[in-house]
Amino acid sequence: MAEQYDHIGDKYEQFKNTAPLPIPEQHTFLQLLGELRGQRVLDLACGAGHYSRLLKQRGAAEVLGVDISPEMVAVARRREQENPLGVRYQVSDATHLPELGTFDVVTAVYLLNYARTREDLLSMCQSVHRNLADGGRFLAFTIDPSFDLHKSSWVKYGLDVTSERFEAGRHVVQAVFLTEPPAPFEYLRWPAATYEQVMAEAGFKDVRWHPFEVPAEALARFGADFWRDYQDNPLLVVLSGRK
Repeated sequence: MAEQYDHIGDKYEQFKNTAPLPIPEQHTFLQLLGELRGQRVLDLACGAGHYSRLLKQRGAAEVLGVDISPEMVAVARRREQENPLGVRYQVSDATHLPELGTFDVVTAVYLLNYARTREDLLSMCQSVHRNLADGGRFLAFTIDPSFDLHKSSWVKYGLDVTSERFEAGRHVVQAVFLTEPPAPFEYLRWPAATYEQVMAEAGFKDVRWHPFEVPAEALARFGADFWRDYQDNPLLVVLSGRK
């Protein structure tokens, strides 16, 4: 995972800022987070710091962004230098995360879908659990287990899912961010039952699934028909739990 995002670098930030796909993503992120004022937040798989910065702007007292890719963290640190918000970043592997502190919220926007084995998936969830305060929340944005590659295309949203194969209990998926130039990458689509079992084993309670919500302004801007495939064959979903 580190190598592919070292290669993607700031193309991922370009995708976040230009494609339609991140519009419902950011809306759903903010809706689920709710009030952040005074809270400590750990942002795993922070990439170039898009959500880390947003968390701080929404009132979080402390934000630590962590990513396995040195290139992505370098981009995030450059953004912090250009526009200081007080966000800290570090390079670390969420599969073997040390105790970084006691956080009220841990976010992970597209982390769990890079776990290559069930053991890695469990280790990621245990890493999160270790770094949460009692009662703390975990919000994991990941790939919807029910997505059907053959049902619809997501190209118009800025992402092309080109192929997938089932092996070792999960789908291995090839996709492309439709940036300029395009940026290919690979992720894993795990079954819902595997996610739920692993979250329980890691110690999480109140485990829930949350669909993405298309905001009213996105419906008005693009039209309801534009979002039909997005809603009828969701690629993305949020998994949450509490310590």
